[in-house]
Amino acid sequence: PVPADEQTQEAGLSLHPVLATKVNFATAQNGVAILKSLGIENTGTEALETIRLSLSAEPAILREKIWTVDRIAPGATLQLGDLETPLDTALLGGLDEAEIGQITFELTANAAESVTSRHPIEMLARDEWGGLAEMDNILAAFVSPNQPFVARILKEAARLLEAAGLSGAIDGYQSNDPMRVWMLAGAIWSAATGLGLTYAVPPASFERIGQKIRDPERIASEGLATCLDSALLLAAAFEAAGLNTAVLFSQGHAWVGVWLVRKDFGHLVEPDVVTVRKAVVAREFVALESTFLSRRPSIGFEEAVQAGRDRLSEVREAEFVQAIDINRARAARIRPMASHRSQETLAAEPTEAAPAALPRPLDLGLLPGELSDESPTTALDRVERWQRKLLDLSLANRLLNFRDTRGA
Repeated sequence: PVPADEQTQEAGLSLHPVLATKVNFATAQNGVAILKSLGIENTGTEALETIRLSLSAEPAILREKIWTVDRIAPGATLQLGDLETPLDTALLGGLDEAEIGQITFELTANAAESVTSRHPIEMLARDEWGGLAEMDNILAAFVSPNQPFVARILKEAARLLEAAGLSGAIDGYQSNDPMRVWMLAGAIWSAATGLGLTYAVPPASFERIGQKIRDPERIASEGLATCLDSALLLAAAFEAAGLNTAVLFSQGHAWVGVWLVRKDFGHLVEPDVVTVRKAVVAREFVALESTFLSRRPSIGFEEAVQAGRDRLSEVREAEFVQAIDINRARAARIRPMASHRSQETLAAEPTEAAPAALPRPLDLGLLPGELSDESPTTALDRVERWQRKLLDLSLANRLLNFRDTRGA
């Protein structure tokens, strides 16, 4: 949301609205209000009474709303409380290209001339996301774990696990075993590499201004995917498997991560790359370079993990923008967007490729809870053990990861 470009002021009245500049079907479905704050200021020297403010839109993406105020003292600003403005899901759901609409405010008072304030609003296409600048909280609506194509990926992942002599159950965190989650995530990756996807270049600065997004069924039909498309596809598959996932953004790029333990970042948006990196170092969270899905021959899970981890390195720290935690978004009631697609459009199939091999079992021997403390045999060994216990020289040590933030 951004403040209005101008604050119209006549005869002692001034209107101070803060409203969204973009809306789409996902914001309407999830009840996201376009009006963030609304203040009426009496800039005159006398009290104003019988004040009436109306809100309308063209086209009618919302119903007209009217506020009435009995009195505003001179020099006072009244912040209105009832800002609920439900959007028209039918109108926004029918858009296949973006359009520009207009929000109009009409303000009148008994002793002042009427004030009119108009503000443009961009109505995005149904499958269009508006970028991190304004719609970071709505990205999870484009993660679609319940679409049929995602179920096909999980079925193939189960087959690959069984072929390797492992359980084919899609059991999320039920085993309480990070090794099992690693193999399950690796099988989902391997199944996705067999889709034969082709990389599509995203628009410039998509992470900031947004882009149209291919959902899983459209990816199945076209066989094309940008970095964000493939990240959201994998996030949908991980979520459908019962795993917590996040979508990571750097400048001009998006990739995906999955938790090996039942955790998340604790809030919907995580802007601190050090927090993400610490979760990776602790072997609780793995990041995947999702564009490797389009490589031929198929790239293995471990290589994708290494590439995803490299994007979080200190060398590339300045490129990191933020992570969107899908599990926290669900807790905030951001639901997957309804498809409304007829099955006839899904007839085409992407070119299949040989899936990548399953990953090797993850070496979890360095996890803090699994370190074996062998008895030292020499004085030097005893000193080294004492140093290890006294000083944590890993990235889990906040002093080594210190950042000069407001909380410092």
